[in-house]
Amino acid sequence: MAEQASRNLFQAMGDGGYKFFTDCRGMAAFFGELGSALWSAARNPRKIKWRDTFYYMDICGSDAFPIISLLGFLIGVILAFQAIVQLKRFGADAFVVDLVGVTIVKELGPLVVAIIVAGRSGSAFAAEIGTMKVSEEIDAMITMGFVPSRFIIVPKVLSLIVILPLLTIFADIAGIIGGMTITYYQLEISIPESYYRTLEVITPSGLTQGFVKSIVFAIIISSIGCMRGFEAKNDAQGVGRASTSAVVSAVFVIIIADALITAIFTMIYP
Repeated sequence: MAEQASRNLFQAMGDGGYKFFTDCRGMAAFFGELGSALWSAARNPRKIKWRDTFYYMDICGSDAFPIISLLGFLIGVILAFQAIVQLKRFGADAFVVDLVGVTIVKELGPLVVAIIVAGRSGSAFAAEIGTMKVSEEIDAMITMGFVPSRFIIVPKVLSLIVILPLLTIFADIAGIIGGMTITYYQLEISIPESYYRTLEVITPSGLTQGFVKSIVFAIIISSIGCMRGFEAKNDAQGVGRASTSAVVSAVFVIIIADALITAIFTMIYP
């Protein structure tokens, strides 16, 4: 029994490793195809389906704005409360404004927005493309001589590249306002004082870091969502699995990318 269990364990590990390697290889091939499609779109912008691009900007941006703003504000409130509790022990509660501003702009703002958008838009992209695959619309496009990546993927990627940084800006502002509100009532730090202090501690490198993260996260979310949609099996369960896999994979890659970008900026701007 022990030998059989050990064999099953090694078999499961081998199957998991093979699946992971195959997934990484497929992802690399997909990103290569996407890069080619984006390069072709950049060379000839007239071929971009701008109507679809603006449509996805609307549903990914304006529809997500309320929840993004609310969560950004609440994150600022929670972060300020926790910072006050910890920094008061060392008599450094005056630096709560600094901590909230820097943390939200560099880290929490882009990361939280990316996770929310991955749950909303990434799964929607996967479900939409998976449904098109089930109904054989993609096969029809290929038969007619169209390249699916240029007509289906590029508008989605471009829309998120534009919208995600804007949503991140709104989330940053809402989070900073939430932190200012708590410091005003808990520490009696005036709003103008918090405002000017925040402007002092948020450096151009910090803003650049948040902007770069939002762009990278936008590419990750849209690309993985579309990739999982194309990988969906031709049934209803396949579409559901593709949507779930799109969110899980996107969040996983987002966390890795966030760590790498943070490390790079820390080395460049110590």
